[in-house]
Amino acid sequence: MASQSLSIQNKKKPFIKRLLSQWQLYALLTPAMFAMLLFHYVPMYGVIIAFKEILPGESLFGGTWVGFENFKRLFKSDLFSTIFKNTIIISFVQHFLLWPLPIIFALLIHNSSRRSVRKFSQTATYLPHLLSTVVVVTIIELFCNRETGLINIVLQRMGFDTVFFQGDPKWFYPMYFLSGIWTGLGSSAVIYIAALSSVDTQLIEAALMDGANKLQRMWYIDIPTIMPTVVLLLIMDMGKVISVGYEKVLLMQNDLNLSATEIIGTYVYKNGLINADYSFSTAVSLFTNIIGLALVLISNRIAKRFSDISLF
Repeated sequence: MASQSLSIQNKKKPFIKRLLSQWQLYALLTPAMFAMLLFHYVPMYGVIIAFKEILPGESLFGGTWVGFENFKRLFKSDLFSTIFKNTIIISFVQHFLLWPLPIIFALLIHNSSRRSVRKFSQTATYLPHLLSTVVVVTIIELFCNRETGLINIVLQRMGFDTVFFQGDPKWFYPMYFLSGIWTGLGSSAVIYIAALSSVDTQLIEAALMDGANKLQRMWYIDIPTIMPTVVLLLIMDMGKVISVGYEKVLLMQNDLNLSATEIIGTYVYKNGLINADYSFSTAVSLFTNIIGLALVLISNRIAKRFSDISLF
């Protein structure tokens, strides 16, 4: 009660007095805020070129105002339906169908009775996250190459025909998602493992006295404990629904699987950095960011209304 009354009194103080009374904390916060403003907010001024037609070499203040012509060009593009569909497929599977896997893995790690098994499992699953995207795609090539790939060598030894994984669009998604699980399972589970460390031991002891098994303890104790973390991460993932990273997709892309690998990220990369069409690529990026922001706000509102858990 005393601490609550002190916090209420502090909130009633003017901002200047609170600033002076805790100036050390604000001084420590100043460099981070300055870096955030300098590298994240100041460059936002560059989005104005989405409404201009700027040639290579011209400044942000140059160019001709064209309004929403760049956005109309995106919607009228023959590739719009393809890149939008491919992006949604990758994002939906990655953020919604595969999101329970790190949670399940974290629950298994947390409830493992042997400490050595927990340590080995965490280390072994986290190490692939340290590999660069180029290395991961190279490993995929080593396993899936039509002539020298390990999978096709095994298929030949067993009497089956070889599979052209890189040239068939239908095989792109299995290669992309399986490699994503391999590299991201351990790192994604870290935050859930950390959240599980806050489980009240008294609840576990009470459940053991009542005869609850491990599955029941997971369902009635562990999952409710990490549910706020799960909801918050889902809300943040909503902002990435159409903002799939282009690096891995671009490295796995070729002329034969283009129908499955052309996404918004690769489209922006090709138009912006290769074709030097800065205005159009900025418009495409702005379009994806606006949709991501809207989805975050909507999902945050829904989560706050039904579960009283929200980002803000």
